[in-house]
Amino acid sequence: MKPAYRGLLPCFTLLLILLTVGCAQQVVAPPPPPPPPPPSVISQVTAAKKIFLSNAGVDHGFNQIIPGGPNVTYDELYASLKQWGYFQLVDSPSQADLIFEIGSSTIVHEYIIKPGGNANIASDTTEAYIPTLTLSIFEASTHDPVYSIVMPAGLGSNKAKTAIAFTQSIDVLTDKIKALVAVPAPTQNP
Repeated sequence: MKPAYRGLLPCFTLLLILLTVGCAQQVVAPPPPPPPPPPSVISQVTAAKKIFLSNAGVDHGFNQIIPGGPNVTYDELYASLKQWGYFQLVDSPSQADLIFEIGSSTIVHEYIIKPGGNANIASDTTEAYIPTLTLSIFEASTHDPVYSIVMPAGLGSNKAKTAIAFTQSIDVLTDKIKALVAVPAPTQNP
């Protein structure tokens, strides 16, 4: 090999290795956060002092995955909102400024699996059951929708860990509600 090329071969090899490692370690960026709620929502939720928490119930699949019974979502969110203390929780929608309706369901996603990544092998489908929390906020007098929050409920590797992860999900949901009243409404310039 000519002396001029001897120095290029190790450089080329090193470059090829670095490119291969760099491409293999690419990390997919998380999705961007959702846009903030409109100012009208922030001001309406911030102005509310009394809320009625309504239980929209759970579906059968959710009950199979999340321990605690059919009222676990309602009970845990009620306790979390009560502990926070920002809103007065009232006994009827007629006493409330806003209605918070909590529901739990299971969303089924189907995935196609190709064993070993071989295109010649027939693909199979599998389903993933994702427990989901939906909080809908309504105007109490008109029952017009104001805002909604949809998020997955936490799961664990067994029932005890799932119960802990679910409680953490309720904490995250409460934090999302807190963010609605913590975000300052934009001021209008005269």
